[in-house]
Formats: sequence, structure tokens, C-alpha cells
Amino acid sequence: MKTLTKTKKRKADNPVIAATWLTDRVLLIATGLHTPELSVAAIKDGAKIRLTHRAEKFGDRSISWLRASKCPFDFDQVSFSRNGKAAPIATAQLAAITIDPMTFVREHLAPLGSGERERAMNLLASALSGDLPSVARRRLGKALFEFREALRERLPFCTPQRCNPLGLQIESLLAVDEKSFYVRGWLRDGEAELASLTAVSPEGARAELLDGSFRFRRTDVHRFYEPHPNDADAKFGFIRFFSLPFPSNLGAGWVFELRSTSGTAIEVDAPEPVTDIVTVRDTILQDLAHERPHKTDLIRNHAHPAIARLQERRHAQVGVEDVAQYGAAPGAPAVSIIIPLYKRIDFLEHQLAQFAHDPEIARADLIYVLDSPELAEQLANAAPRLQQLYGIPFRVVTLQRNGGFSAANNIGASFARAPLLLLMNSDVLPDRPGWLGKMAEFHQSKRGIGALGPKLLFEDGTLQHAGLYFAPLADSSGWENMHFFKGLHRTFPPANVTRRVPAVTAACMMISRKIYDEVGGLRGSYVQGDYEDSDLCLRLSEAGLKNWYLPALELYHLEGQSYPAPLRALTSRYNRWLHTHTWRAQIESAMRRISETPPKSR
Repeated sequence: MKTLTKTKKRKADNPVIAATWLTDRVLLIATGLHTPELSVAAIKDGAKIRLTHRAEKFGDRSISWLRASKCPFDFDQVSFSRNGKAAPIATAQLAAITIDPMTFVREHLAPLGSGERERAMNLLASALSGDLPSVARRRLGKALFEFREALRERLPFCTPQRCNPLGLQIESLLAVDEKSFYVRGWLRDGEAELASLTAVSPEGARAELLDGSFRFRRTDVHRFYEPHPNDADAKFGFIRFFSLPFPSNLGAGWVFELRSTSGTAIEVDAPEPVTDIVTVRDTILQDLAHERPHKTDLIRNHAHPAIARLQERRHAQVGVEDVAQYGAAPGAPAVSIIIPLYKRIDFLEHQLAQFAHDPEIARADLIYVLDSPELAEQLANAAPRLQQLYGIPFRVVTLQRNGGFSAANNIGASFARAPLLLLMNSDVLPDRPGWLGKMAEFHQSKRGIGALGPKLLFEDGTLQHAGLYFAPLADSSGWENMHFFKGLHRTFPPANVTRRVPAVTAACMMISRKIYDEVGGLRGSYVQGDYEDSDLCLRLSEAGLKNWYLPALELYHLEGQSYPAPLRALTSRYNRWLHTHTWRAQIESAMRRISETPPKSR
């Protein structure tokens, strides 16, 4: 950025009244031209470089920003073109009318009315949009914060008091992505209706929150204000997912403004946004306790759009840190076995101890996907010893960060060398050798097969899985996954019939790798390993394929010991809603077919 000084007089052919630098990439100018149709380019060594710019008219002049996204603003001249006529300005001319930022604010922005200042601030914040390096965007954000503080109308700061009817508190602000946020808190006006609640980012972008916010009762706020006739049915708590028109990366400096219909207005500061993806997601899931199970406003309009974006971000950030082969890799394997390892890496040894009795496993392409990279060193130290001890060759794919059940399986499948995939949990143990070959033989014998699942047992020999079906919730708000004959003895006759089923569990699921890739694998929109398998099976059915249950093969499933029960409880309601929301019509059709089909012909 050049050192520039102000002059009071400009040349007649110079359309720019004044200029100031926001950063070394962004120049702010005031012109006497009405500029929506104006195009702007920079000239460097005779070559024209188009600049990103935006302008709006304020009274007798226009305010514009010019941005060089790929490099600092270092050009020989800037050319303004309108109606085919160009007005080039040399760098020296531009320097002569450049002033410091706060002088620019005082002379060209501060005299505007409050509504116009908000519009000007929105114009400035729009410079954050588009392709900017993260460092440049943060530097620009800091400059915009100074402009915001100079331009915004300050309201009385709110400290909640019983004697003050208007109250507002922002308890947490969660960053979903650069433009999307999730806010929780409470608000109250004991004398008038609320008119607006506005979030103001540190960079000056604004979002209206009152309409569409989820409201719920807050007994603590009721107690604070003591019994009041106007508060009897009030819902002081609020939750709101919202999006800004432009990115916000600065963190500290958020302000929330509350106005009532009586004309009273207050503002409060908000805590710095929480940015860790898993923390944000789990905090949002905990909020589902504020909504009754048969209601969907919170989950549909706030939790789901936030979590969907978080899951997309999380999966996009997952990469492979390392791939290690232990033992000689088998040639031309028929099956690739994909086994995610999460937390409980001791399950690897339990499985290898069972696999050692089965020659078929030694000929398979066995892939463990470590979804707990913090345990990478521990696993790397143990893996060579375990391979030598049990004689089973295997690979370990270590992820850069935890990605969840679907990401671990999809990444594992991308390394598969065989035409058949077996998705298998780390807590699944075979009852006897020979199961893998029989499962592959059955899969290859059935035309149009989608997913194939075997019988899974609890440790006491009772049935854990004999295929999946869908059961309506008592309040009719959705459908949940259920296992046929769960808890009955393994010899229960109906559980020993080979048949088509609506779905099978991914705890042990065989599928063609080609088909798995074609339908997109397991969807990452579900949280932490729940309902991804039935979602996949429903997509297979939608494609005209059939899912099968094969009871002749029995394996034990310790069911969910890699995932703590409290975490599974938090995610179950969300995943069940998402699954129902996505597949309600197909689920209802599948269950009608089951009810209309005699048991022996299924």
C-alpha cells in the first residue's frame, strides 16, 4: 500500500472525489458519477486487469469499493468506463485525493441518515464476498469493524434489571460456517410488543431474527422478573438459525439490537462465536430437548439447516493422513472388508483373534479405517505385532481427523481392491469360519441384489438383527428403524427364512463396490452412525435393487460399544427426523407391501 496524502483540489478529468484504503487490496472511493453501469479496470504494464467492484448512490455522489482479489492493489492506473467512454486515472492522481479512513468516514459517510449509514455499511461489508485469501479477508474484516464502530447508531446498553421491562441476553453464538450462525438467548418486553431483533456482525452485516425464531419457556427468566400478569404465557427463550449476506470471520464484536413497538431500543454484546464443528453440532442437538417430540419447528427450521451445513463442512475437511500395509497384501481378492475403528482400537485384536481361524479372511482385502487419529501412534506400535501373531494381512488407513461413520466407510471403500465390499463394525465377531465366502456366493447368485445382511446375535445368543423394517412412532411424527425379531432366540423359525427385507444394518453389509459408488455410498448428513444404512438401502430400492437377509450366517454384534450411550441418545431423534423427512413416502409404501405379503412369500 502506498503512502498517500490528501489534496483539496482534483483535476477536472478525474471522476473521483476522494479515496481511502481499506486494505492493500481494497480501495474505497467517492465519485460524482452515478455508477451502477460503470465498469472499472486496472492497467499494469499496458495490460488491463478487471477489478471487482460495487457501487451505490448516496445523494449527489456514489460510494464504491474496488478490489484486487489475486494480489495487492499495485497498478499504473485505474480506468473508469461508462457508455463506452474511459476515464483513466494514474496512480499519482489517485494518490493526490486519497485521505485516511476516518476522514473519509467523517466527510462522506457520517453525514448520512441512520438508514443510509446502515446501507453504506452493508455496501462496505459486501467487499468480503467472493474469492479472497483468508488472511486478506481477516485484515479487511478488521478495517470494516472500525468503520462499523464509527457509523453505527449506538443504543442504550442493556443490563437485565427487574425494573426495566425491556431485556435481552445472548447466551451463545455458534458459527455454522462463514455466513451462517445459530444463536440462543432470551428476550422480554413487559410493556409492549417486540418489533425487531437484529444481529450485527463485527464487519457490519445485519440480519433480522425476530420473525421465524423458535420461542420456548424459560422458568429462570420468569423467576428473575417475578410473577407478572403479562408474563403468564410468555416464552422468553429464543433460538434462531440465520444467515448473513456476507462472510464474518472476525469473531469478537457482535452486537444484537432489540426494539419494541413503543419505540424503546437496547443493545447487548454477544460472546465470541464457538467455531469447533463437533462442539457446535452437539450443542445444537442438545437444544432439541426444548421441543416436544411431535413438534418440528426447531428441528426443521433451525437445527437441521445448521447441522446439514456442519456435516458437509466436517466431511469436506476429512483427509487421509497415512496408509500402512501389514503383512503381504493378497492378490486379486474377491471381497474388501471395510472396518472403521473409533476409540476402541482394542476391537482390532479381538477380530483378528477370530479371523485367524478362517483362511478366507487371509485372502480378503482387510482395511481398517482409523477414525480416531489421536490413537494413530498407539495403533502403529501394535499393528506389526498383531499381524505377526495372528497371520492376517491388513491395511490401516489413518484419517487426518475424526469424520464419523459414513466418512470412514466411504474413504475405506475408495481404497478397496475387490469388486465386493463388506461394511463391518469393529465390534462384530463371526460365530464360525467360512461365513465370508458363503455370503459372497449368495450375493453373486442373486440378480438385482442391493445390500445383503447376515443374522446378528447378542452375546447371549438372542437375535439382534434379522433385517430392518420401519415402525411408526406412537405420536405419528415419524418412523424409526426396527430389527425383525430382536431379542428372540436365534432358532426362532421366522428368523431363519432367507428373504427380501426393506433394509439391513451396515454393522455387517455386503454390497457391490460399483453399485456403492454409483449411489454415493453412505450419506454424511446423518450424525455419528445411525440411519445411514437404511438410507442407503432405500436408495438401492429406489434404483430397482432388492435387499436380502441371509440367516444361515451368524455373527455376534456387541452393538454400539464404540459409541457412548449419551451421544447416541442425542443423535437418534435428529437422525430419525431426517430419515423420515427424506423417505416418508417410500417407507410407507415399503411397509404396506410387507403387511400385504404373506410371511412365507417374502
